[in-house]
Amino acid sequence: MNNQPCNTAGALPACAKKVTELFFITHPKVPKALLGPFLSHKAATYGLAVMRSADAVVTSSLVDGIDELTHWQAVNNGAICRAFAGAERQGANQ
Repeated sequence: MNNQPCNTAGALPACAKKVTELFFITHPKVPKALLGPFLSHKAATYGLAVMRSADAVVTSSLVDGIDELTHWQAVNNGAICRAFAGAERQGANQ
């Protein structure tokens, strides 16, 4: 891994932008994402459990970068869906 700073002396930086993959829950009958963003596929699968729809799927999108608010939302979405999915599993056992 190259940890050296980008060379920005020219017109364009001499390093690649960090590409981030975000995950969303989509449904074929709805034109846009129902849940998301999530930072990992695993976190998004908890969203599938919360959705309770056989047709819902995890989709991903590559973005050049995310701002602090989007990162916070993705972390929060994962935590909330994990909590609801865990509560759902505990309720099923009782």
